[in-house]
Amino acid sequence: MSTNEQASSVRRGVTAAALGNIIEWFDYGVYSFAAVTIGTHFFATTDPATAATSSFAVFALSFLVRPIGGVVIGVLGDRRGRRDMLMLTVGLMTAATVAIGLLPTYAQIGFLAPALLTLARLVQGFSAGGEYGGANTFMAEVSPAGRRGFFASILETGVLIGYLGGAGVVVGLMSALPEEAWQDWGWRIPFIASLPLGILALLLRRHLEDTPVFEKMKAAAELTRSPLFDTFRRAPLPLLVTFLIVAYANGAYYLILTFLPSYAQTELGLSANLSLTLSIVVMLALLLTIPLFGRLGDRIGRTKLITASVIAHFVLAIPAVLLLTSGNVVAVFAATLILGVAIAPLASQYAAALTVLFPRSIRYTGFTLSFNVATAIFGGSAPFIVGSLLSATGNQLVIAFFLMGTAILAGIGIRLLPETMHMSADHDESMGGSGITRSAEAKALAADGGR
Repeated sequence: MSTNEQASSVRRGVTAAALGNIIEWFDYGVYSFAAVTIGTHFFATTDPATAATSSFAVFALSFLVRPIGGVVIGVLGDRRGRRDMLMLTVGLMTAATVAIGLLPTYAQIGFLAPALLTLARLVQGFSAGGEYGGANTFMAEVSPAGRRGFFASILETGVLIGYLGGAGVVVGLMSALPEEAWQDWGWRIPFIASLPLGILALLLRRHLEDTPVFEKMKAAAELTRSPLFDTFRRAPLPLLVTFLIVAYANGAYYLILTFLPSYAQTELGLSANLSLTLSIVVMLALLLTIPLFGRLGDRIGRTKLITASVIAHFVLAIPAVLLLTSGNVVAVFAATLILGVAIAPLASQYAAALTVLFPRSIRYTGFTLSFNVATAIFGGSAPFIVGSLLSATGNQLVIAFFLMGTAILAGIGIRLLPETMHMSADHDESMGGSGITRSAEAKALAADGGR
């Protein structure tokens, strides 16, 4: 395969992988911004606050099954192939999202409506549990070591594109349609609109070959029979390091992108439109900065950028929260932007740094397991944890303390994290073992400055 053909193959693979992230977060954006409407249709309530709470309770359940999905799909990915599992996850995610747009409501079938909604969200969570880890495993094994950070940052921007797209469709339809039309049938359109995206992702992934790393293992009959058992036996340190860093990454992500805009509206008095604008501004800033840091990480190293985010949040958390709670609109935007942009170096690098810590034969299982457990505990629950602490203590600084606490966890992980900028994905040694060395290609990249 020529250099141009190889580069084209990598781009196709990364594009197909990124579409899965877009679909997953498109669904999250739609569900989050249509939560009140969903609650009034699927639960026996007309109170907006109760409807939103009921919707988000179902939403939270999807995070509880993510580790299960991560393990099941991860094990299959290590035994049957990366590409086949990416086909499965995007198919299930799309089906679950479209199903919500077609479900009968509480007024039509009674208690079966919330039961079916919950089932659809559980399927979505199960498949999402295998999607992110699978996409990043695929990316790590098809990308040149010297460009892995940039390609990982492209996958990460898919999260933001999907969430912005979902939110934009909901807000656009709510603004364009009469209230009666939105409540009657308009709310279904955003969920059904994910179908073309899902079909496109399936078509792209169908025409991909599996990763060279997996094909090599398959040809040599080196596939493990017990990926989960082998993960705990062979990779306890990668599991721990990944958990610690992802706990901070997703804790900060959900706190900044989900909790702070809501907090600004409910506690600081911002209007709903200003709160929405705040979310959009922060996500656009991340969309611009994450790929830039992705390129930088390929030049100066992943650990340096991850460390920069941790230090920035630890130092700036209290000043930013004090600025935030001043109530001034400009200060609220400035504080949220500071905290948001501070996570961009980490967001651009952590997946690229962590996936290759795991031996190739258990990489899908190991990364998805640790990633999803950390996400379930610290990610989706971050708004609930911080909100509960605020209610219990009345101390606004608990927002900063949560961020600083998760940053400390990441700091411990960083102390154990080797620099993986030039590490080959084609190794089958435990972290810290002699087998985690550079491939010939990676050595050449290092000698050439990582270009």
